Amino acid sequence: MRASIRRLLLCPLGGIALLSGCAGQREVAVAPPPAPVRVQPVPQPLPPMGATATMQIPPIGADGLRVTPNRDLSGPATLWHMRMALNVAALSCQGNGDAARLQYNALLARHRAALTRANAQVEGEYKAQFGGGAIAQRERLNTIVYNFFALPPAQAAFCAEAVRVGATVNSLPTDQLLAYAPTGLAALEKPFTDFFDAYARYQTDLAAWRSGRTLAMAPVVLEVRLSRADLIADDGVTVPKGAMPRLLARAD
Repeated sequence: MRASIRRLLLCPLGGIALLSGCAGQREVAVAPPPAPVRVQPVPQPLPPMGATATMQIPPIGADGLRVTPNRDLSGPATLWHMRMALNVAALSCQGNGDAARLQYNALLARHRAALTRANAQVEGEYKAQFGGGAIAQRERLNTIVYNFFALPPAQAAFCAEAVRVGATVNSLPTDQLLAYAPTGLAALEKPFTDFFDAYARYQTDLAAWRSGRTLAMAPVVLEVRLSRADLIADDGVTVPKGAMPRLLARAD
């Protein structure tokens, strides 16, 4: 008898099982080895949202938040950055019946006094900090902010959020605009921080792929159903009548 054959001793039952009746009666079901498992190659991870593969994203600060040009702002500067974000939306978001542009124009008309006051206060902040270089420094930061909100991969989500924020600011009394600005700016920035987080995950996956490590995959369960022809009888061992065993092999 081959060592691979598993012996099963079956005792006939006839009211009372007789130990002596078990001798010589053996049945076995032997499964052939499972077919080799084909390992599918892990595809190379791709950047999210159609981004390029060589982007640099803002790092995460000590407080766990992305370091963006919208951090550590005064109240007036927060309002001004929200206005700049909605200005970008007015220029680049063409869907929803041109809603972003119409809302931005309504914002300028409805809240002109509050925006003029915020602009003057921000101007004073720059003069106090940079003196004669205030204008150049502010123009430099404005360019950074406009480019931040114009980042292509996040535009679809940003435009949708800009329409929601635009509707909210145009429903507010002017004296509540400054208080709402941190909430509005955070909502407008979120599509971009979500994209940065997705891009960071892509970079991690790409590094793992390049190092040859297998990315997390669900285990594959192979189920082999044996026919009666697959069962082997040898040395007087009988094939169980009507048997149809199942072999489950797990490939992890």
